[in-house]
Amino acid sequence: MDLLRFIAIFTVLISHSITVLPEKFYFVHHFIFDGVLIFFVLSGFLIGRIFIKQFERQINIAEIFKFWKRRWLRTLPAYFFTILLIILLSFFLELRLDKKEIIKTIFFIQNLTYRQGGFFSESWSLSIEEWFYLLLPLSVVIFSFLFRKNIKLIMILVTFLIILGSVYFRYFIFLYRTISSVNEWDYNLRCAVIARLDSLMIGVLGAWFYHYKSQLFFKYKNLEFVLGLTIFFINKILISLEVWPFNGFYMKVLYFSVLPCSVLLMLPFVYCLRPFENKLINNIVIKGSLISYSLYLLNFTIISTILLKPLPINYWYKFILFWFLSYFFAVLMYKYIEIPFMKLRDKKIIK
Repeated sequence: MDLLRFIAIFTVLISHSITVLPEKFYFVHHFIFDGVLIFFVLSGFLIGRIFIKQFERQINIAEIFKFWKRRWLRTLPAYFFTILLIILLSFFLELRLDKKEIIKTIFFIQNLTYRQGGFFSESWSLSIEEWFYLLLPLSVVIFSFLFRKNIKLIMILVTFLIILGSVYFRYFIFLYRTISSVNEWDYNLRCAVIARLDSLMIGVLGAWFYHYKSQLFFKYKNLEFVLGLTIFFINKILISLEVWPFNGFYMKVLYFSVLPCSVLLMLPFVYCLRPFENKLINNIVIKGSLISYSLYLLNFTIISTILLKPLPINYWYKFILFWFLSYFFAVLMYKYIEIPFMKLRDKKIIK
């Protein structure tokens, strides 16, 4: 799982590092796959496993708040610290900020049905994660009154209902909203909470099979890996060649379910991988995975947009600085923000 997380954050960093270079280098995006999508499926899988174990014991309001506290102590402190950094840097550099955008970003309502504004623009994906943390346990509690707290049945029903809800929303967009550019496709579909919850729930589906159908989950892992990898790269190639237009039915409706399914198919094989024999490579992967959340929060708006873009230096220096500063500040944030709050979380709530 560390390897997948490392691959995901590395592709995100490559994508964002290109933004400090001239437009002639933007063609590199054609060869980069969607790291955020991998994060979504992986997060759904890992959180789904935690959730099922916790709620098999009992389903009640106390367990829900325990789940929320653990999740929020893990994600919110570093998130709010990053927002504060953006505000402070913008103040000292005399950059204009929209107060409404800041408030929306604080409460994760900047992209419920449509991505809005440019303040902390990459936070759209964390907003989807946070709504996933909120809606999954609430849905489970509601269904527990109907199915006598049968978590196995409830989880599979909730999973498919949320998946179908996201697919239906995208189908609605396909029918009634005109998408005439890649940016409009991005804002209306790729970055909208309702449109992307199924990516996380497909990961939860994997967690359900891992927990309740473990033998089936791993039985065909080699075949599933080849199939998943094939689907993943065929999509990437056909999209790069513009065989599937962004305003077509597949890219509007099916793409955001097919790609997560391809990642899910690869999970059993990757889950069984052993650590690299080379200790250096192993350490790079593990440490990169550990600081991946801080890297995600810092690399684009703060490092690329606010600090580097205005600098009157050669763009290759900016490119090198992007990687150095992203890792340097991510290590600091992980050490002084993430770790203390994780220790507090485990000390106060683990019982």
